[in-house]
Amino acid sequence: MEQQYKEARIEFLKSSLRKDDNQKIDDLKKIIELGKKLNKDVRPDEKKLAVLNKSIKVINNKNIEPTQTSSNNKQNKEKQSNLLYSIKNVTTSNNSIVVDFNVDIKEDDIKFFELKPSPLYRDVFDIKGYFKDALATKLAIQGVEQITIGQFQPDVLRIVISGNNNPDTSYKITKRQLIIDVNSKQSTKKDEQIKEISKQKIEPNSNIQEMVDLKNSIRSISSSGDKITIQFNKKISQKDLKYSTLKQNGNFEYIFDINGKYSYVEPTKLNLNSIDKVITTENKNSVRIRLINKNNPKIKYILKSNELTIEVLETQSEKVEVAKNSSDSSSKTNLPTKVSKQVQNTTPKNAINKTIVIDAGHGGDDVGAVGPNKEYEKVINLEVAKYLDNILKQRGYKVYLTRSTDKFIKVMDRTILANEKNADLFISIHTNSMPKEKASSTSGIETFFLSPARSERAKKVAALENKDDIREMSESSKNVFLESLNRPRITASHKFAIDVQSGLLQAARTKYKDVRDTGVKEGPFWVLVGAQMPSILIELGFISHPVESKRLYEKDYQQRLANGIANGIDSYFLKNP
Repeated sequence: MEQQYKEARIEFLKSSLRKDDNQKIDDLKKIIELGKKLNKDVRPDEKKLAVLNKSIKVINNKNIEPTQTSSNNKQNKEKQSNLLYSIKNVTTSNNSIVVDFNVDIKEDDIKFFELKPSPLYRDVFDIKGYFKDALATKLAIQGVEQITIGQFQPDVLRIVISGNNNPDTSYKITKRQLIIDVNSKQSTKKDEQIKEISKQKIEPNSNIQEMVDLKNSIRSISSSGDKITIQFNKKISQKDLKYSTLKQNGNFEYIFDINGKYSYVEPTKLNLNSIDKVITTENKNSVRIRLINKNNPKIKYILKSNELTIEVLETQSEKVEVAKNSSDSSSKTNLPTKVSKQVQNTTPKNAINKTIVIDAGHGGDDVGAVGPNKEYEKVINLEVAKYLDNILKQRGYKVYLTRSTDKFIKVMDRTILANEKNADLFISIHTNSMPKEKASSTSGIETFFLSPARSERAKKVAALENKDDIREMSESSKNVFLESLNRPRITASHKFAIDVQSGLLQAARTKYKDVRDTGVKEGPFWVLVGAQMPSILIELGFISHPVESKRLYEKDYQQRLANGIANGIDSYFLKNP
């Protein structure tokens, strides 16, 4: 019976995490019944049951509303959602692109223009409305070289159809649908309500500036075979291009940083026959193109007045040569390249589109640990979380933050987002602290995974991070619950923690060689309890330490730490596909 009582306690804790009040009532009744038979003090449980029964009655009374009011509220919510996401769906069917809307559309909502080859012909459709799934949507029609889709502006969706030959497109508008026909003759009117508008042709002497978005200095980025071509809307020079290389674990990375804005970076996908992976990312006023390959290729780039061409000539195993042709000369110049000392992992293919949830610890009135000169832990946590968010997105991950501003979130609520998003990993970022008597002698990075604490040190750290969790449990109840956790998930979390700890130390020591490794540890951190995926809590360093606290506030060091965490994530997925 004692075992049944313990199991009932565990079930109550689980239903509390799920916030299932009805199940909590059933579990409490069972606890009280068994507790009386075992002569236990059940008065606290009876009080909890009375409070729960009272709250259920209040909720039920509030829910007794006229059905018409409920129906109206539902309709209003649907209308608001339709106005916010005016574009419902974008799909392809045979040789057509079909855009479905949540609202009525008219001719003025569609703007079409055509651009001359550079190097591809492009038909551009600017569609008024917001499509929340634009980034995840991929369009393809047989015989069409490239179709890109992206949210060009908050209220404008852009679809670009590109090809070596001038695409033959036309479009039709109905009340709540746009159909773009590709590689077909002008459609005939099938219904009086369907209106067809044939595309406007641009003559050679037309004023192209009226058709081009002048905010973008980069006109197009495309790839074909082993060549990438970047077209510009302005004249460029060598000052507009920076080239660098990285090498790690037998992989070579070639980085081109190009000055200029380009609105289509997100939907742009580049492929080269001889290169394993090409990644295009957008910075504030520049575009970065990364060529990642196991073997060491020979690369040539040609810079003209308004065009940059990057071409892979051949693959070789040792020497890296970059031949550069300037606009003033057609001769090739071999440039020796330097390999960066800082190691940066490349993202394994199986990790692309994996979902990561990042939790910046504390926030709002809960400042966390406080260092010298009133330096707050919550600030460091959020800054590193934001840097990590940016790095992971550039590497192809889907990333969500539990908080992106200075606000407080209850500990028990932080894993809800991770579960809702079906995340593959959950990371909680924190900064450590020690009392004054030990502050100057204690420093270093450590990573925890959820498990009953095996050391007094881990218990103290967990107690500090758990202090804002209002759950009232005895130590024995907590340990019973922790022992019942999913063992395979704890094992995966342990592996995850080891990889991230290693990545953090490697990145931190590129700037400060004396960073201490305080290890990977088990700990009863309640912020990790609700996570249904491998999860860890990182302590970036000690804000109480006079030297380490200053480092933790350095932007460059924060970025390195974020990069180290990202490398650890890459390493985990490389070993655990």
